Amino acid sequence: RYAEAEPIYIKVLELRRDILGEKHPDTIGSMAELATTYHAQGRYAEAEPIYIKVLELRREVLGEKHPDTIKSMASLAATYYAQGRYAEAEPIDIKVLELRREVLGEKHPDTIRSMAELATIYHAQGRYAEDEEISIKVLELRREVLGEKHPDSLQAMHDLAITWNSQGRRDDAIGLMNKCLRLRQTVLGQDHLFTKQSAQSLESWENG
Repeated sequence: RYAEAEPIYIKVLELRRDILGEKHPDTIGSMAELATTYHAQGRYAEAEPIYIKVLELRREVLGEKHPDTIKSMASLAATYYAQGRYAEAEPIDIKVLELRREVLGEKHPDTIRSMAELATIYHAQGRYAEDEEISIKVLELRREVLGEKHPDSLQAMHDLAITWNSQGRRDDAIGLMNKCLRLRQTVLGQDHLFTKQSAQSLESWENG
C-alpha cells in the first residue's frame, strides 16, 4: 500500500523540514522512507536522487561508519541494480561490504547479505567465477551462523546452484538444487514460491 502511504510521507517530510531542519536525523529518516516508497513501486528514477541526498546528509551528520549511513549506501546500490546499472552499483556494494565487515564483523547477517548482493551483481554481469567465490562463502557462513535449514541458507544454496549452471557445471547444479528443493519442501512446504522456483530450475536443467 505504498501509493497510499506516499502523500503521508511527503507531508511528514515537509513538516519535519520546517520544524526540525533538513539535517535533523528524523527529517533524513523521512526522506529515506519516501525514497523507499518510490523504490517499492518501481519508481527508481524518483527514488535515486532522494537516496543520494540521504546518503550525503547521513555522511555529514552521522559519519560514514554509522549503520544508517551504510544502509543508505546499500539502498542506493539496490536502486542502481534495479535499473540494470551494475557498474555503478558494484563499487558501492563493495564499500558497503567493507564497512559492514569492519563495523559488524564477518558473520553478522547484514554483512553476509551484503556479500550475497555483491555476488548477484557479479552474476548479472556474467562474472560467474567472482560470483561463485562469494556465493560459496555466503553458503558456508549462513550454514555456520543460521543452520542448514534456515530459509536464508536455502536461498544461498539455490543461488549457488544457479551460478554453477551458468558456468556449465550442470551435474553439480542439479545435485545442489535437488538438495535445496528437498529442504525447501520440508521447511517451506510444497506450495511456497521459493520451493516452486527451485523445482522449476531443476526441471528445466534435467530436461535441458
